[in-house]
Amino acid sequence: MKIVIAGGGDVGVKIAEKLIYENHNVTILEKDPQLIKILQSKLDAMVILGDATNINTLIKANILSAESFIAVTNSDSDNLIACSLVKKCCKNNISVTCKIDSYYQYFNEEYISPKDFGIETIIKPLEITVSKIMELIKNPSIFEIMNYADNMAQLVGVKVKRNFEYKGIPISEISIKDSLFSKVRLVAIQREGKVIVPKGQDVIHPKDKLYLVGKTNIVKNIVEKHFFNPMNLKNIIIVGGTKHAIELSKALNKSGKNITIIEEDKFRCKKLSFLLDSVLIMNGSATDSHLMDEIAVEDSCVISMSNNDEYNILSAFTAKKYGASKTMCLVKNSSIVTLINNLDPIDTVVSPHSLTIGDILKHTRKTDLFSVSPFTEIDAEIVGINITQNLPILNIPIKNINPPKKSIIGVIIRKNNVIIPTGDDIIKLGDKVIIFLLPEAISEVDKMFSAPKFGGKR
Repeated sequence: MKIVIAGGGDVGVKIAEKLIYENHNVTILEKDPQLIKILQSKLDAMVILGDATNINTLIKANILSAESFIAVTNSDSDNLIACSLVKKCCKNNISVTCKIDSYYQYFNEEYISPKDFGIETIIKPLEITVSKIMELIKNPSIFEIMNYADNMAQLVGVKVKRNFEYKGIPISEISIKDSLFSKVRLVAIQREGKVIVPKGQDVIHPKDKLYLVGKTNIVKNIVEKHFFNPMNLKNIIIVGGTKHAIELSKALNKSGKNITIIEEDKFRCKKLSFLLDSVLIMNGSATDSHLMDEIAVEDSCVISMSNNDEYNILSAFTAKKYGASKTMCLVKNSSIVTLINNLDPIDTVVSPHSLTIGDILKHTRKTDLFSVSPFTEIDAEIVGINITQNLPILNIPIKNINPPKKSIIGVIIRKNNVIIPTGDDIIKLGDKVIIFLLPEAISEVDKMFSAPKFGGKR
């Protein structure tokens, strides 16, 4: 597929890397000359210096023959203008995806919608991120959560405690000893920065991070029984008075939480006090011991979400020092995530960029994909596929299909049933299949579910 991406920042680069890996023909437009040099050395793609809001630049990027256009610059207005130009000048059925942070600044259901700009798919990073954080606050014992099929199935990430009763026991034996484990699928183990696609003989160690998927109520039961950390998170402390902090505060207000925002800029503090009546605004640094002594940090959830990744990390460390029950850290630079995902003071890492990339990939790949969820802490995805066509793998025991080594079929959703598949189970027409896979398995999973493919060239 020929794909043009407007914007060579972190989001644009990560999308390009994934699409190139899947053998798509990718062109990137970027107007920063210094960034162009980095992109040219880093990516196996055509990289063009120019403004995506310039029709001549778009034509130079061969937009007229492209099948997909993805606008992910840091400017909402540039993204909107570029998408409008593309839709107007392209006679073919090009798909147009637009990233918009300040959605309600441009659109109103009564007067104007994305369709007026020729945009089929709008990606709203701010909304996606706040929604994710709200769900993690509601489920403080986990560090990752993904829901599927109207919440019938759920994937969670949990950390193994020192007193885990099945540590050192092969996974196959755990399912025999505990019936709950036989009703979920362990799709991945993260250990010391490495990802293990588990087999029956693998064992679980303290401090491992496990990714479990299954029927939502069963997943909740297993978390409560084996991974529950009792916490009272009535007090929420937000570090940084950003737009994410404002939207999160508005959402939290409805849940009856006590909210404090720590912001270093005095002018910003005044603005926040006007916008958020019931939120305590404190001027200062979340790494300042004098300020932290004044705040009831103990037994609180501290969410670091300033625009500075390093400050977020340091403030999370400080919060743990002062007795925070849970720390959540917003990180925009994806290269930092791999460095901090095993640091004890940070309970949960939230990456707006990863959430954005997942939403974009879901729409960029073929329509039989109902979900693409890249993980924040590991280089892996969990994808949901609608089985809408007759495929060679249907009605054959899974053990005879030989799924790729770096992937696991987590669950099969059939009508109102969530099935944890064994080797004897089969996939049928009309099923929804949720698969965990590492990057090297994408092309093989693609072949398994071909006609149509969800990635790669036809």
